Amino acid sequence: MKAEDLWRVPAKQGWQKSPVSPMDVLKLFKGIKIKDGFELIAYIFRKGLNGNGVVWAVPEGYFPEVDECERLDEFLNPPKPDNAISPMHVIEGDGSPESYIHTSIFIREMWEFGALWHGLSWGLHEIIDYEPEGFEWHEKVDLDLQPKVIMGEKIKVEFFTLCEFIERAVYRHEDIFEGYVFDSRRELIATGGRGYVL
Repeated sequence: MKAEDLWRVPAKQGWQKSPVSPMDVLKLFKGIKIKDGFELIAYIFRKGLNGNGVVWAVPEGYFPEVDECERLDEFLNPPKPDNAISPMHVIEGDGSPESYIHTSIFIREMWEFGALWHGLSWGLHEIIDYEPEGFEWHEKVDLDLQPKVIMGEKIKVEFFTLCEFIERAVYRHEDIFEGYVFDSRRELIATGGRGYVL
């Protein structure tokens, strides 16, 4: 099951509380959890067939209505409850290499929670461990496309995705962790001609 499958539910137009909890998505990922005293909540936005959403970490049991929230001055003016913080700041893991990869993917799913059709971005990417045919590589010296975790003073996660939206492209994703909070970098490393449009 893909995380996106969980939030493909009927919804009214505009912003609203999500009928699906991000905590249900978390169950798909092993080795990570939310810090005690917190939970993840989500609001989703619908306009026609398009969808977007926003996920917050809040004190457990707190899930105000949209009209009780501050509205952020950014695309679609998403609601933000009082004292809400980024989900990334409440992730705990078991310290295993897998837990860091799972955090990288889980947080990207949270960034795109509720997204449908033109709201999709991360959802258009497929994680790959093979070299797709018909691409021009910007760098190509024994490139290993296997996802990897490099354990050290700062932990690094690296994986590769294929996106065929508009232009076929391969990207390298690199996350540098402090605890379970990470900074992310994405680099285009190969192109392969025209892709599809939604």
